[in-house]
Amino acid sequence: HATGLTWMQADSGTGMDWPTALKYSENLDYAGHSDWRLPNAKELQSILDYTRSPDTSNSAAIDPIFEATEIKNEGDKTDYGFYWSSTSHKRGPGASAAVDLCFGRALGFMKSRRTGEYQLLDVHGAGAQRSDPKVGDASRYPHGRGPQGDVIRIENLVRCVRGGTAN
Repeated sequence: HATGLTWMQADSGTGMDWPTALKYSENLDYAGHSDWRLPNAKELQSILDYTRSPDTSNSAAIDPIFEATEIKNEGDKTDYGFYWSSTSHKRGPGASAAVDLCFGRALGFMKSRRTGEYQLLDVHGAGAQRSDPKVGDASRYPHGRGPQGDVIRIENLVRCVRGGTAN
């Protein structure tokens, strides 16, 4: 109520790249409304519930009034996905990445200094803000990206919003 936004109770149910997520949101006709859109990062962050997570409540980091699609993560554990925002993440000479928020584990491949082996860990925790390439092949990132080896999925979920004043 505080934001004046109306959220879809369900998510897209399947992952998609960022351009497809934008089209999905903009073309959605649901519950008698056709003005759905992809939320910006700040809007999406407003529905996170930091008291919830796969490891503390066996759920996504969101109020249980919302449905959250379960996935199998890179460690073959039941988890919850990353959700695209409309916010581009300027990286280098362009905006080839967009902000996503983790409603499940924010995994990364950490390399052991002692053994050189990679270990998959929840490096940031549920509710973390990250970025993924907008398009591409996630298999090109077998040990993630960045200092913590952030898992790259590219095929992220979508939770549409309407109302408010998107910037």
